[in-house]
Amino acid sequence: MKKVIVLLFMLCYSFVAAQEHYKYAIVPKKFSFFNTGNDYDTSLMTKAFFESEGFIVYFDTDNFPPELANNRCLAFYVNALKQKNIFITKINFELIDCANSVIYTSAIGSSREKDYLKAYNESFRMALMGMKGKLIFKREQKQQNEIFVSVESPSKSDVVPDPVKEDSTKKTNNKQLFAIPTANGYKIVNDEPKKIMTLYSTSIKDVYIAEKENFTGLFMKKENMWYFEYYLNGQLITEKIEVAF
Repeated sequence: MKKVIVLLFMLCYSFVAAQEHYKYAIVPKKFSFFNTGNDYDTSLMTKAFFESEGFIVYFDTDNFPPELANNRCLAFYVNALKQKNIFITKINFELIDCANSVIYTSAIGSSREKDYLKAYNESFRMALMGMKGKLIFKREQKQQNEIFVSVESPSKSDVVPDPVKEDSTKKTNNKQLFAIPTANGYKIVNDEPKKIMTLYSTSIKDVYIAEKENFTGLFMKKENMWYFEYYLNGQLITEKIEVAF
């Protein structure tokens, strides 16, 4: 009986220890079943989810920091799979380590919407939220020695802000902005009041699909500040928005 208990303990310890060493997540700029990058804002949505779970997230086309560039095994790779079905859009995720082994498979998110934007947003959100609080992969550092900890559900202080390039960051602060609730989210207005942005709620807390002028992207909260992320001529733009909700 003692041998069985010891064996079970070792198996459980090995399983947990094998997972507790990921600091980074790498998300494809273009998922394999799409034609262009960030179709229907799915790449940005996926990136925002893993950031909310406490990981430092990069697109696979980004320049990696030296730590990650020298050791790709500090990251897991996010792969979205589309199940073949004529009437239902079905999506699930695989998380893959540097040895190309699948370390986690999500539940399937599905949608019966006929509109592609709604269908992919709904199925992606469902699959992503099915992983919330279940990714006990996070690595933390303490002084000079690296330690590995299991993270059940990261607090707000665990969330690492997305690296913002100085030359691609804008700031909207010419007037005080206000968020006014709507049926599907919020509209952001100034003190005239003139509508500046439209926000559509998602199933991820503090993450919205946003429309501003001719741009569509994600509006999200990081360290108590709001940011609007979108693509302009193939470059990711991060715009800081000061708004009162």
